[in-house]
This record gives sequence, structure tokens and C-alpha cells, in this order.
Amino acid sequence: MVLHRDVFWLGRQWAVTGYGVQAVSKKYNMKFDIEVSRIWDDNLDAPMRDLPWFNAPDFAEALERARKRSQEEPLTFRPPLSDER
Repeated sequence: MVLHRDVFWLGRQWAVTGYGVQAVSKKYNMKFDIEVSRIWDDNLDAPMRDLPWFNAPDFAEALERARKRSQEEPLTFRPPLSDER
């Protein structure tokens, strides 16, 4: 799997894409990716908090940027193509 074709912000571990917030590493196979329709939900980091690889500050920044972008330019979020997540 690859990141969505539209990457708006790239952190160390997380990216804001046309899909929403995505883990940059392919090894998580979309397990922790957050679709744009869910970015306003509470406790999105709950499933990852205790995992040793989780970078909370990077995730928080990605989430903040995705939320801001969804308010300023909501049409930039688009569903992935068949070969993208």
C-alpha cells in the first residue's frame, strides 16, 4: 500500500493526505490510518498510546493540521484510487 496521492503535510511518522491522517510506514497496513470523516472524533490516539513505536507529538501535529485543512479547504480530501490507501 502507498500513501494517498495527495500529501499535504509529512511528519516523521504521520502524514496528512487526501485520505485523512495516515501512518507513513507501510508495515501498519492502514491499521491506524484515520479517514477524514473521523478526524474530529475524541481519543483517536487511544489504540496506539501504549505502543512503543507511537510518536504522540507527531500524531498530534498531523491531527491538528488535518483538522485545520478540513475547515479551510475541505474539498482537498478525496477518496483514494484503487492502488492507494
